[in-house]
Amino acid sequence: MLLAAAIILAVSAIGAAAYALRMARRSGRDLALAHARLARMDATLPSTDDDVVVGAEALRRDVRVSFEAREVAQDRTMLASLLMDFRDVTGAEEAIFWRWKPDRDALAPAVWSSDGERPTHFDVAEWGPLVQWSAETGVVQTVGKDDLVHVAAACVRQDDELLGVLSMTHAGGLGLARASLKEWMPRLASQLATFHELLGVRRRYGRHMRHSQALLNAVQRLQGDRSGEGLARALCETSLEVSGARGAVLVRWDPDSDTGELHYSTEGTGLRVPVSLDGGSVVADVCRSGRLHVLEDARGAASAQALYGTARVQREPGSVAIIPLTKEGRTLGALVLEADEPGALTLEDTRPLTVLGAVVAGSLEMAWQFAEVDRRARTDALTGLWNRMHFGEQLARSLAEADRYGHPVSLVLLDIDHFKKVNDTWGHEAGDAVLRSVARTIQEGLRAVDVCVRYGGEEIALLLSQTDSAHAVEVAERLRTRISSTLVRHGPSEIVVTASFGVATYPETVKVRDQLFPAADKALYIAKHDGRNCVRAKPVSKGRATG
Repeated sequence: MLLAAAIILAVSAIGAAAYALRMARRSGRDLALAHARLARMDATLPSTDDDVVVGAEALRRDVRVSFEAREVAQDRTMLASLLMDFRDVTGAEEAIFWRWKPDRDALAPAVWSSDGERPTHFDVAEWGPLVQWSAETGVVQTVGKDDLVHVAAACVRQDDELLGVLSMTHAGGLGLARASLKEWMPRLASQLATFHELLGVRRRYGRHMRHSQALLNAVQRLQGDRSGEGLARALCETSLEVSGARGAVLVRWDPDSDTGELHYSTEGTGLRVPVSLDGGSVVADVCRSGRLHVLEDARGAASAQALYGTARVQREPGSVAIIPLTKEGRTLGALVLEADEPGALTLEDTRPLTVLGAVVAGSLEMAWQFAEVDRRARTDALTGLWNRMHFGEQLARSLAEADRYGHPVSLVLLDIDHFKKVNDTWGHEAGDAVLRSVARTIQEGLRAVDVCVRYGGEEIALLLSQTDSAHAVEVAERLRTRISSTLVRHGPSEIVVTASFGVATYPETVKVRDQLFPAADKALYIAKHDGRNCVRAKPVSKGRATG
């Protein structure tokens, strides 16, 4: 009997040993398979080469958030796939990665192997304290009776940082014995930490590459038009695309004279440009200091008068960013961005724009210098009006547009009455003061698209595009009244000034383009003959229209 019992025990022991060996081999194969799966996942991580090409708008905050949200979702899917492998290897119902929340000193489920918005097999009331205890002690924790383990938890660390806890659960018992779990749980947690780090590196690299590509796209857009006007437009429009602001203003600044002007503005600002920048404005102060200035909540502090010293026809912005444009320590101007809502523009949002400003500053300086030389060559030094060279070009352009689009163009010639008498009575300095006063009065009474030229001596020419004869006469009459009602002060003297006007319109009253100037000059002669200080217009011609 004893011998039979011994034989039975030996056979049972051999059978148990064989079963244990088979289970160990199976577990080994499963773990090897898990490692192979993890290796494949490492090798096939999505790269930035697979991403779609991004434009300058990828620098905008809402677009960045959208990209990053998509990346987080991708990372979560990949982590969930890894946890599914861990679940299958350990014979668990559910594998969960609990992320550590330092601010709350607690754990929260971040990713899990099961479907659904929350883990479905984890008993928080019964098993939650064990997972928390694993995080606090750094020791693998298990719950079960003998080798039947229901819960296993191990810390997930990256270097010395606690990322969270990896837990495996099965209400009926995990597929690995307690000793095997204590051996393999730290290894699986290490695999999870490595994979988590790899995803973080990929995400940071993708963010960097996306930012660089978007910035390159923005810079390339700025290289399209190197003229002053084209470059200003490209900078402002690209800045809007990058920031999501409602409007942008490019300010030109001269540190030598401590003056500036609003050089270019997009429609969203409600500003009329060009216009002088007030020396006491916020933007002028930023140009002097050369330091970035961001008003995240600009309500009540960013009226157009406060920012620029001029009025606007648009509601005040909720946030404002003023980015100085500098070169070699010298402030050339500023880029001003306006957004509707408070907080829409932040210091972080302006960083790509400072790069764009640095890239374009040198080109803007050259374009502005060239434009200034060209402006001086086309401007009368005494009155600030355009000169005859500019007038000839603008007249030819206006007449060509009139032929192409069928719009009338009017020419108004005016001559200051008795100008020689002014010089003879009060001197040439008084005559210069009269010319400057008349030029200023005319400029203030014209549209920005109109061309005002000192044609010679005391004669001034006005080129009014898209203006018929009746409206041109109205303009001339209004200017005549303003000139005659404005006293010119020179020393102790007050000089009364009047002017005579002649008006001709192509193709309404003049059918031949080359006859426009002679017709206006003849109308001016008639105005002088009729007693001066009046407006005379060329009547409608009955001749045939020719080019």
